Amino acid sequence: MALLNSSCSADWLDLNTTSSVETGQAIVTLDDAQIALNGIYRLASGHSYYGDNYWYYGDCRAADVQARITKGDGKRVSPYYEYNVLASDNLNIVLPWNTVYKVIRQTNNLIQKIESGSIQSSDTKELNRIKSEALVMRGLSLFNLTRLFGMPYTNDKGASLGVPIETSPSDPTHKPSRSTVAQCYEQVVSDMSNALSGLTQETSNGYINYWAAQALLSRVYLNMGEYQKAYDAATDVIKNNGGRYQLYSYEEYPNVWGQDFQSESLFELYITLSEPSGGTGGEGAPMVYADNVKDWNNLVLTKAFLDLLGEDPDDVRHALNCLPQKPDEDILPEGSTGYPKYLNKYPGKTGDNPQDNDICIIRLSEVYLNAAEAGLKKGTNLEEAQSYLNDIISRRTTDTSQQVSTETFTLDRILKERRKELVGEGEVFYDYLRNDLAIERKGSWHLETLKASNAQKIEATDLRIALPIPQSEIDANPNIQQNPR
Repeated sequence: MALLNSSCSADWLDLNTTSSVETGQAIVTLDDAQIALNGIYRLASGHSYYGDNYWYYGDCRAADVQARITKGDGKRVSPYYEYNVLASDNLNIVLPWNTVYKVIRQTNNLIQKIESGSIQSSDTKELNRIKSEALVMRGLSLFNLTRLFGMPYTNDKGASLGVPIETSPSDPTHKPSRSTVAQCYEQVVSDMSNALSGLTQETSNGYINYWAAQALLSRVYLNMGEYQKAYDAATDVIKNNGGRYQLYSYEEYPNVWGQDFQSESLFELYITLSEPSGGTGGEGAPMVYADNVKDWNNLVLTKAFLDLLGEDPDDVRHALNCLPQKPDEDILPEGSTGYPKYLNKYPGKTGDNPQDNDICIIRLSEVYLNAAEAGLKKGTNLEEAQSYLNDIISRRTTDTSQQVSTETFTLDRILKERRKELVGEGEVFYDYLRNDLAIERKGSWHLETLKASNAQKIEATDLRIALPIPQSEIDANPNIQQNPR
């Protein structure tokens, strides 16, 4: 869990490298601190965190992306898709728990060294910047753990159990209990907010800066139902970033995917064919969406999503939906007709290998949509909030009738735009949950196994939303309470 030590890989931006900076003795200079920070980013981009489970989880649990069947099985993503994942599942439960707590452990070690004055450097500004980035990474990790292993904040204002909060290095005998979801969110907000003053406002590709932290806060606040705070954070990014980030135009949109650090990218983890997995590049998230890549093509777009997109033939996002290169008779449940399409948001840097596709954690389009939703719900600045939704729509279609008016500026319209814009980016599942909406898996392409697992309709209060705590954690720590099923 959080108590485990972990080594970190080489930095990906041509800075000094190290094989391990986890011990207290290793972090003694400013360079050591930067290398430790690089290791935190690298671990977050790897398998079982953003390089895999945490990226596709938020889509395959909803209705626009589904498990692809092959030879009668729904492949590796099926336990999430079918809501029947087990506490003993190493790939889908144990590793996603342990890996993210390793990130938290590394951030705690680094923050402690900086706060204790143990690092030999007079450059307090740089030390504060490193500490601030570590704080955001710790907050983001706790936020992600809470969303996977706890129920939605908006169900009960966070009264249900979340995950253990770890804010300092602890010894191997430490056996924490679970905090509430509300306590977890309070810590997330504290970490991210306290980091703001120490972060640079300049573009910092591959690293967190002020604008990335504010964008992430807009996501956190929106999922808490704190609409004024979500709106303020989002509009700060939109209005004040000084032109560093801009929405993709209609003409740009089909060609930006797979390319490093495009104009909407607020926080992006850099991937190459040699990092982070010892010479193989990314092993998870982009590959599960790709067509016919090492048989990892686990996810396809649903008929419901394609029908939604099909309501506007002029929508440029059609460009990212592609038919299989080689039709596979096992790709659909028995009795289905036609072939589903793959999502081509992750083609890789050269367009033919998703293994070196970066992972963009948050981009400007989401921030505009966050502002639109928060603005509608708080009930003030409605004209401005409406304009943010239209800013997205006008850059995705040439059909001006798709733009919203005062009468058509509704939550349903915002959520439809979020589905079309953010598909495959790990956020749509949470759109349903915070708005207390049922997820309905309808259409001829969904797997028959959904019936057996009773996962055709998921209410926002369904206890299966909270993943089971790893059984190994329960066995090792008597203070950890398992989620009810």
